[in-house]
Amino acid sequence: MGGDAAVIRGARICYQSTPRTPDADERLIRRLLSSHPRHNTVFEHAVFRLGVKCPLFVARQWMRHRIGTFNEKSLRYCAAAREYYVPDDESADTDAYRAHQEASFDLYERLIAAGWKRERARGVLGLATYTEFVWTVNAWSLMNWLEKRLDKGAQWEHRQYAEAVLALYGEAMPITATAFAEEVLGR
Repeated sequence: MGGDAAVIRGARICYQSTPRTPDADERLIRRLLSSHPRHNTVFEHAVFRLGVKCPLFVARQWMRHRIGTFNEKSLRYCAAAREYYVPDDESADTDAYRAHQEASFDLYERLIAAGWKRERARGVLGLATYTEFVWTVNAWSLMNWLEKRLDKGAQWEHRQYAEAVLALYGEAMPITATAFAEEVLGR
């Protein structure tokens, strides 16, 4: 919502300036992102709303950033779908992992059938269970999250989501996302 144009409007209002050359807006965005300290408030005018489906362990790391607004599917009111993350590395333990996930869902469904409330029965489900949420975040906070979650030290599964979000960011805000990738991420 707003895109690169929202950033430019926010930046140009400060000085009541207008672009004098065709590439002036792009240069302005690059200058704002490369300056220290960075001028973050102008990037807060562009907003993203993303629907996310991921394992609970990824969602909990994501929400730790305390940026943006989250509305998550409630397993208190909705039945959990039998969907869970399985790592790609196939080994003998992968079968045991899958069996454990299936047993957890079997018990969950048995408890609900026996009259347990969903809010209590969900306690037997593991962190690999998929959840869904809507994330609304401004571009500045998105860049902050991307910088941390694209880092080599971030958990691999979370980095995969960050790479996907970076691609969406590039589609929605090509000037800002390119400048961010080059000036901040060094890509």
